[in-house]
Amino acid sequence: MAASSSGLQRNNALLFLLALLGPAQIAESRLGTAMALEKGTFEAFMKKNDKVLVDFFDGSIEGSQRNDEELQKAAKMARSYDCSVPLAKVDSSREKELAAKFVPNGRYPQLLWFQHGVPTQYHRTLRSAKQIVDFVLALDRDPISEVQSESETLNYNRVLFAQLEKKSAMYKTLEVVAQKHMDTVGVLYMESKKNSVRWLTNDTDLVSSESQQHETSVYTGDATVDTMDRWVRQQLTRSEPIPERQDGDSIAIVGLNFEESVYRPDKDVFLNVYAPWCGFSRKFLPTWENFARLVAGHSHIVVAKLDGDANASPDPEEFKWNEYPSVFFVKAGQRTPFLFKGNRSIANLVAFANKHGSQQISLDEASYVEDGEL
Repeated sequence: MAASSSGLQRNNALLFLLALLGPAQIAESRLGTAMALEKGTFEAFMKKNDKVLVDFFDGSIEGSQRNDEELQKAAKMARSYDCSVPLAKVDSSREKELAAKFVPNGRYPQLLWFQHGVPTQYHRTLRSAKQIVDFVLALDRDPISEVQSESETLNYNRVLFAQLEKKSAMYKTLEVVAQKHMDTVGVLYMESKKNSVRWLTNDTDLVSSESQQHETSVYTGDATVDTMDRWVRQQLTRSEPIPERQDGDSIAIVGLNFEESVYRPDKDVFLNVYAPWCGFSRKFLPTWENFARLVAGHSHIVVAKLDGDANASPDPEEFKWNEYPSVFFVKAGQRTPFLFKGNRSIANLVAFANKHGSQQISLDEASYVEDGEL
């Protein structure tokens, strides 16, 4: 068994841009209700609307009626902001094939943003009407806003502020990166020869009461999308400081060094995402440390741990968790993890690593008998 995370619920309370940008100045919605879609109506509805937010949910489970009430409330609220983006819903218990096409992992409910009938990277599990509307308005806008002065950044809690020439390679990179983070940060641009990209915050949780604006980081990388996107995700990632010393046999990693620690070109990585308050995590940790000690002689594998309550994944599209402990295996040179399931014994961990790893682990079974059971 595993424990659900109250900390992860806070991850869904993202910094949406409704309060920052104000109501979208677009045509009034004709509906104000979330439309129920099925296999026979889905494609036609998508062709009719350039942008759609679809809630894929399981109508057979407890609480689905309450969730639907929040969705309907969100549709009316969006209309009150003159937002013409329609909200729709698909009941996975009735439309299994349609739901599985867009939510293959079967994790419902799932809000998915569609653009021109194509699902985008933007998906959330938000359930309150306000959170849903904030999400819609954050995405229904241009990814970059041009400003005339730096003082306009004060209207944003988090802002990527670029002073660039629009014809530059760095601006073109900024356009692509901005598309990836429309729901989490405002991207402002001012025509300038400074060639500067800065991360600014105006957040009461981060800034002292004496300061209106705070510069937390300056981009020093090149004009490539991967490099800039990695930098932006680091700014957004909740993280403890990088540890100066290691305790235990498994390696402790944090949000800030997640990428280089987990995505290794030359080593397999086995990662235990735990929460200190979780009883299941505490029970499993001695087994995990013993496993790390036993495979220490195998140079192809790294055994690591991460406090998932204090650190977030910088790559939530590929790597995310919703319970503790969650154990992942990443093969050398790859980014998509395998999720370990089943009895968390050393014997099963070894078998899982051998099934998905780049090399085999060979141990004497007598060395990892646990409480009389392999």
